[in-house]
Amino acid sequence: MHKTRRKLLALFAGLAVCQPLAAGRPDTVRIVFIGDVMSHGPQTSAALRPGGNRANPADYDYSSYFRHVQDRFDAADFVVANLEFPCGVQPYSGYPFFSAPQSLAYEAQRCGIDLFLAANNHICDQGRAGMDSTYVVYSRLGVPFTGLYRSAGEEFENNPMIADIRGLRVAFLNFTYGTNGLPVPPPYRVSLLDSAYVKEVVARARDRGADLIVALPHWGEEYNQFPGASQRRWAGLLLREGVDAIVGAHPHVVQPVEFTPPHVIAWSLGNYVSNQSDVNTQIGLLLELTVVRDGSGRAVIVEADPTYLWCSRRRMLEQNYTVIPIRDWLGRRDAWLDKSDYDKMVREWEALRQKFGL
Repeated sequence: MHKTRRKLLALFAGLAVCQPLAAGRPDTVRIVFIGDVMSHGPQTSAALRPGGNRANPADYDYSSYFRHVQDRFDAADFVVANLEFPCGVQPYSGYPFFSAPQSLAYEAQRCGIDLFLAANNHICDQGRAGMDSTYVVYSRLGVPFTGLYRSAGEEFENNPMIADIRGLRVAFLNFTYGTNGLPVPPPYRVSLLDSAYVKEVVARARDRGADLIVALPHWGEEYNQFPGASQRRWAGLLLREGVDAIVGAHPHVVQPVEFTPPHVIAWSLGNYVSNQSDVNTQIGLLLELTVVRDGSGRAVIVEADPTYLWCSRRRMLEQNYTVIPIRDWLGRRDAWLDKSDYDKMVREWEALRQKFGL
């Protein structure tokens, strides 16, 4: 199913062949977003198969990561994820300088993720070697990725990434506030949050015929459950320039979703999967946007549906790390290997509901 769906997608703006949605029918496009796919050291150790070779990427098993949200991926027309690590540089490592086995990216592709976001603060963790390896791995997988470019010319040609999703041309614009002080090795380019540059890329999206523009900024203050002044300033700029939806990442905790038609702002999706266990860092957010064409043929977001997730760490719910929709697992405490993880999930979920008014 995923391979068939991807055949409908144009990888870059210059390749898109657009077939309009059928007039007069309630055609919809559903786009799913998940937050930070992390690769901390304990995750890498847990993924190594018994007796496996640490240097062999094929000996790492990440099949548990997306298993319990696979139905959401299958029902969507397009799935976007922030992959917050370089991959393929050995020895594999976790925080503060990540390098994940390329098998994690392979699993993401196998499960139906259609776009990798690469503009984040950890993309330069392994320097040029990490850039080279990540670029090659993603290119060989055939999954579109955005925010990382091999040259200034490639950045101009391929940014924004415009996907043809069942005839709807959707522009995805990925930016990061920085790269943890590490330089971007030339001639590579990483999309940074610079006001003139952001305006230029949004203008490119309009000029290249995007029906819908989605900004994906890596921004905000870590562990703050509400957007800060900087996020609000950037959001104001993006909306004034013509962006339709903003889906943020980086704080490692969920921040609110604001749907004021026709615009959506998901301030932070939080972690999707990580080894973090501080309060609120195990709750993430899967966001599904439903887009239709109105009577004039204009693309309009008509629904922003959040699914709150829980990242259960090794030997808690299953032997490996896994991610579950919280509401689907409430009342199933007996399913846990370590029931303290269930209790923590319920406690933090109830606190989040009260804080956000859910």
